[in-house]
Amino acid sequence: MDFTIDAEQKALRDAVRTLAERHAPQYGDGNAPVGPTDNDEKTWSALAELGALGLPFPEEDGGFGASPVEVSVVASELGRRGVRTAYADALVANYVLTKADSGSDVLEQALSGEALVLPALAEPGRAWSPLETDVTASGTGDEVKLTGTKGPVPSVATATYVVVPASTEGGLGLFLAQVPEGSGPLVQLSDTPATLLVGPDRAADVLTEALCLGIVALAGEALGAMEGALQLTTEYLKTRKQFGVPLMTFQTLTQRAADMYAELELARSTALFAAMVIAENPGDAVTASRTKVVVGQAGRRVGQEAIQLHGGIGMTAEYAVGHLAGRLAEIDRTFGDTRQHLAALASGVSDHEMVDVLA
Repeated sequence: MDFTIDAEQKALRDAVRTLAERHAPQYGDGNAPVGPTDNDEKTWSALAELGALGLPFPEEDGGFGASPVEVSVVASELGRRGVRTAYADALVANYVLTKADSGSDVLEQALSGEALVLPALAEPGRAWSPLETDVTASGTGDEVKLTGTKGPVPSVATATYVVVPASTEGGLGLFLAQVPEGSGPLVQLSDTPATLLVGPDRAADVLTEALCLGIVALAGEALGAMEGALQLTTEYLKTRKQFGVPLMTFQTLTQRAADMYAELELARSTALFAAMVIAENPGDAVTASRTKVVVGQAGRRVGQEAIQLHGGIGMTAEYAVGHLAGRLAEIDRTFGDTRQHLAALASGVSDHEMVDVLA
């Protein structure tokens, strides 16, 4: 399998890299933001102008007909510079809109950056299970009402609409609702008007495909964050001196940096492989889960080692490496964490034939 990106993908990478450098957070001024942040409108508008929001969607839906590989390229450059956006979440919601029987006006607004549509999948007190929900939908046609609680929903304070899975008499349905006033991070739905996007006959498949695309974006962003953390770490080892010599002269530290590089390359192969597989099979949940496990474990090790090799400065809010490690931890817990995806993979082990290693 050829992991080399072509000339058009390189041009896209360079364009997003320029955008990311222009909108990257500035550290070192003593007032660096810490923790999750809302979606930045200027950055979002720049991504819309670049066409990143509509990359993987068909041209007849207002997209550009690209593949998840291009999504990974965009997300990687954003992650490298620590640019936090709702990119992966918005792709999930917009994918559902492209498969909907209605809501084309909202899709047009979403792809142009005029509206931010996010998926509201998690629920308080419930482990990650997007196909199961306590939110209920009542009514039919234009009289559908949603009742229940969703959350946490990152960046919902700046969102216009949410895509909500809800239980109906016929099973799971996917609905579009305006974000209630005062939402964030929980979305309280109390007889909230909604529009049916995908009925029970297709909802599970569409949501699975949407999440696979979102996981490709998350894996790409994690890959970029790991690259950024490794670059900062190697530069620090080359310039920081201890006992009159650069830290890179201590073999144990360079070996740990080499381990970071090995983890990064494993994650790179996994993320690119997942993008290509999901381009061919959008609903390949097994590949998506494998990607979450491998990238999640690699991101944890790279993030922790980056902080450790920096020493005390790696823990400060004025230095980027701690923010990159924090984002890697956040990515690991988005759309299901490593442990949950590992459990999902383990539950399917019996579906495979036993290999006789002595045969």
